Amino acid sequence: MPKVILKGPLISQFNFREIYVNDRELLRVLVKIDSKKHLILNESNQLKSGILILINGKDWRLYRNQLLNDNDIIEIIPINHGG
Repeated sequence: MPKVILKGPLISQFNFREIYVNDRELLRVLVKIDSKKHLILNESNQLKSGILILINGKDWRLYRNQLLNDNDIIEIIPINHGG
């Protein structure tokens, strides 16, 4: 099962730091985590701006058409903006 690691303020918003999700498709993994809060995906299940998704330390867009492996690590990192 792929492991999802949340970073920054997402940890307190979701009340966990790490979770294993039983799925091999990235979008379904994200939907399972974010289906009620909509902090990562919008209501159309598209990635919100200001969120960085890494799979094994690389941008998720490099993996677009590939299924996740059991040992993959997905990091979800909010990009904090300040003024």
